[in-house]
Amino acid sequence: MASNYYKWHHGKVHYQRKGVGDPLVLIHNIYPGASHEEWEQNIDSLARHFTVHAVDLLGFGDSDAPKIKYTAATYVELIFDFLREVALKPAVVVSSGLSCAYVSEVAAWRANLLDRMVFVCPRSEPVGMDSPRWLAAIRRFLLNTSALGGGYYDTMVGETELEIYLRQCFCNPRSVTRAKIQRLMKNAQLEGSVHAYSSLVTGYLDSSILKWLPKAGVPLLLIWGKEAKPTPVEHSVRLVALAQQCRLEVVGNAGSWVHDEQSAQVNQLIVDYARSPLPAAHQRPA
Repeated sequence: MASNYYKWHHGKVHYQRKGVGDPLVLIHNIYPGASHEEWEQNIDSLARHFTVHAVDLLGFGDSDAPKIKYTAATYVELIFDFLREVALKPAVVVSSGLSCAYVSEVAAWRANLLDRMVFVCPRSEPVGMDSPRWLAAIRRFLLNTSALGGGYYDTMVGETELEIYLRQCFCNPRSVTRAKIQRLMKNAQLEGSVHAYSSLVTGYLDSSILKWLPKAGVPLLLIWGKEAKPTPVEHSVRLVALAQQCRLEVVGNAGSWVHDEQSAQVNQLIVDYARSPLPAAHQRPA
């Protein structure tokens, strides 16, 4: 894999590039210690068929983490610019969790940037604290102040809390390895990582996939782990109903990190979907 940096106006955005073929962009979920490494079981396999771009969103992994107010709009804009300036042609965009809402908004505004979408256990419920916006702003300020919020953040990105988080993501407890926990801890302790986290827990990164998905004129494959938490497979029903053109695949013996836990099956689903003919309503002019 080649390590690259996209020079965005808010900072350098790191991504791994591998393979030859049409572009496929992997976008990780939002949580402490997140990075493109969430897709470690998928990149090599998908790179046999596509040019894979595995992105570290701003504030995560090896990307810059400037001290700015991170919002859902920050990541919508980043994904839009990345597709336009790096992918260069309509891409298959594969995302997980909260990031699926950002991709939905991009697809609603600029469907021509995407060939098709693959959402892995998308998040349709708010992530941040249920509090008035004025109070959320104060909480975010306190979390970003090292003397006041540092202890709380250090606890939330400690080994115990990250292990609890990962155990919620997997069906099989044996999939939660020490290596995974240590990787999240390392990423979460990178300079500036607290800034995106403070926006996450105070609701600034929440986005309504239910609002944007009906407007997204791009074919969608939904992949869901049968044992997924905290986004159970029952949440898929309303998304299927809202999407203009959607297919649902439920994968057994897997939680919300189904792309890791049942990677071979998920990789094949993505390849088959990307190679299938577009519905007549979505075919592009020759």
